Amino acid sequence: MSTEQPWRRVYATIRQDIDQGRLRPGDQITSTRALAEEHGVAPMTVRRALAELQDLGVATPTHGVGWFVTTPPEPEPDLTDRVDRLEREVRE
Repeated sequence: MSTEQPWRRVYATIRQDIDQGRLRPGDQITSTRALAEEHGVAPMTVRRALAELQDLGVATPTHGVGWFVTTPPEPEPDLTDRVDRLEREVRE
């Protein structure tokens, strides 16, 4: 038996669909009710997974419509790379 929390399983499934391009920015994510039935969990469990995706900036809710994949935020540039680049610019 898996000790993984149910919301994490739902999260992992949706995240995998996003990461593998099955869900793209602008696509609607399957309804909370359908995901709950598919995974055999309560709708609140699905909402927890969706909230995590929202916190990461890869999904957003639209009231009365559903959840949609968003364009993920650009990763923060590595500070070391920025410092190196600035040092090179100063030397030039």
